[in-house]
Amino acid sequence: MKSFVLAAGLATLMGGVALAQTSTTTTTEGAMAPATATATPAAGAAGGPFYTVQPPASGQMAMSHLASDLDDKDVYGANNEKIGEIEDFVINSDGTVAAAVIEVGGFLGIGEKDVLVNFSELQMVMEGNSMRINAPSLTREILTSAPDTDLDTLFPDHS
Repeated sequence: MKSFVLAAGLATLMGGVALAQTSTTTTTEGAMAPATATATPAAGAAGGPFYTVQPPASGQMAMSHLASDLDDKDVYGANNEKIGEIEDFVINSDGTVAAAVIEVGGFLGIGEKDVLVNFSELQMVMEGNSMRINAPSLTREILTSAPDTDLDTLFPDHS
């Protein structure tokens, strides 16, 4: 179920990019620049339910990612320090990504807690061939002092 929720979250996130049919490349300064389309409606689908995702051309950033690729991905804060890691996503009933569940604190799995962070606070950027997730307005102290979220209580059917 966790993988399904992650996949649904990233599909929603990347769906808007795919619908726009544009991708970006990373310039030498790390800024994003427009490039060619990477996802297009399948032949004959004309607004239908299927998509074809093309791999990025050499030197271009992939514009489509699997949600499972974000599971356990480190999140970096305002001081460029690791402040937590992606644990899951909260998806609204309309399919939009509302929040990321970020696991913070603890050591070797002991004392960790889950914090809900508005998805709009996160930035996904490419560093070479790897995606990096930044939360420039957050620090480790802000997350560790945030309220713990009991996902089992909020989402009893999530498993």
